[in-house]
Amino acid sequence: MTDLYKRILEKKKEAKMTWDEIAQTAKIRLGTWMTGLPTSKPSEEEIEKLAKLFNTTADYLKNGVEK
Repeated sequence: MTDLYKRILEKKKEAKMTWDEIAQTAKIRLGTWMTGLPTSKPSEEEIEKLAKLFNTTADYLKNGVEK
């Protein structure tokens, strides 16, 4: 499980949303990265959409740093 995935999972839990709800709301496809496998990660476009959905920055999701 990557740090990126851990931060997304944290935001998912805070939002109390399922992966299906997140995918529909953010307009992204369900992906294998949502299982936490370290060999798979969301695209840059998906990260941007997730950041917007979770009211945070892509930089926070990727690096754990808010600018």
